[in-house]
Amino acid sequence: MRIGYEMSLKQVQKLVITPELRQAITILQLPWMELEQYISEEMLENPLLEFKDKEDDRGADSSDMQEQDELSGNEVDEKTDHDIDWELYFEDASDIGYVAPRETRDDPKASYESFIGYVGTFHDYLMFQLHLSSLSEDRMKIGALIIGGIDDDGYLRMKISEVAAMSGVSCAEVEEVLSVIQQFDPAGVGARTLKECLLIQLETLGTTDIPAFRLDSARKLIENHLDDVAQGGFIKISEALGVEVLEVQDACDLIKTLDPKPGRQFSGERGPVYIEPDASIERVGEEYVVTVHDISAPRLSINPLYRRMLSQVDGNQEAAVDYVKSKLNSALWLIRSIEQRRQTLQKVIECIVRFQRDFFDRGVKYLRPLTLEEVADEIGVHESTVSRATSGKYVSTPRGTFELKFFFTSGIPTVHGRGASSESVKKMIREIIEGEDPKKPLSDRAIKEILHEKGIMISRRTVAKYREEERIAASNLRKRFC
Repeated sequence: MRIGYEMSLKQVQKLVITPELRQAITILQLPWMELEQYISEEMLENPLLEFKDKEDDRGADSSDMQEQDELSGNEVDEKTDHDIDWELYFEDASDIGYVAPRETRDDPKASYESFIGYVGTFHDYLMFQLHLSSLSEDRMKIGALIIGGIDDDGYLRMKISEVAAMSGVSCAEVEEVLSVIQQFDPAGVGARTLKECLLIQLETLGTTDIPAFRLDSARKLIENHLDDVAQGGFIKISEALGVEVLEVQDACDLIKTLDPKPGRQFSGERGPVYIEPDASIERVGEEYVVTVHDISAPRLSINPLYRRMLSQVDGNQEAAVDYVKSKLNSALWLIRSIEQRRQTLQKVIECIVRFQRDFFDRGVKYLRPLTLEEVADEIGVHESTVSRATSGKYVSTPRGTFELKFFFTSGIPTVHGRGASSESVKKMIREIIEGEDPKKPLSDRAIKEILHEKGIMISRRTVAKYREEERIAASNLRKRFC
């Protein structure tokens, strides 16, 4: 056998991801709000891009075509590497729709009610209450240290001894300041344990019309039987305290109204979250019409100033010509990629409507199993393209606003041969539990048998999984004694 190094030529095929292809993939997977920002950044880098007004769309295309004929200078078969494929640009210009940045839209001005005032952070809110308290300046400094040690859930994560050492005072004085902070809103803030948090909240209920005996019962349960309360051990607690089960149940119901994480009530740090759907589905007669939300807005265009510049330059400005032509190619590719994104999204959503027609007509119970591969085969694209087109995008429908991924669910086999989607099965489980006898709640096995009678071939473990995903307690925790 001959071993050694040699040079040889061979022909292979491989996929090369060019910058243009990478840009097209990026644009496809961006939600519309992020795409707006992406387009704005591209416009800052490429002076040839601009937004064309709607009224100029039709009249300008023919003159633009004529200008390009003059700019090209060569016949089609003599194009150089830098020539622009203007035929591609004008091929479907009437159907290229893009939304301009919000400041350029010709929309009515938003009313003041549309704006949200500034909301400080959770710790700002506590500091505001601290400054309103009657504490001395020295004690306010101790209070500021304590507030700095409170986490987002509302619990104090610093030890009293640590606060005392940092402020140079006794632990007793820190405890006094902490007791003041524990009276702040939200109730339960500044607690060091779950038990202390619930007891603080229970104290605030003493000024309400809740009977004192009920508050006393809840206090005993929190102090001595909190684990049993969490596990639904009503009978065990009633035997330990020598009281009726109904009294224990009533006290537990009161405890369940308390908040174990009071800091989470304050949403100022996270702020409001808005979803702007990328498309909408509307019912018109007996049909559902899909509209991608960028279709009727101003579209991207090529600045005519630079096109005229190309027709006026001489041979000594070749570098400038090459620069302008490269920017033109980049602009045309961006326009094409955005339009391709819109068309792909349109096809994917229309396909979803066809597959999930029963859901739109009749509700979640009729959502059918659907995979990315089925949609990809239907519209003639790769499965990864469908995945990118649906990632992080939302659609408004007559039944609410949903993420596109919502319509792609796994299936549970049925006796009829056609699978049932996991979402529809979850809906059925919830309806079964809502209709059960609260004195005799159904076990997961019993729910499984009911679903089998309905033709849904599901296991007990899957029932338990779906029940937990729906945040429904187990049967022993759902049991009521009255």
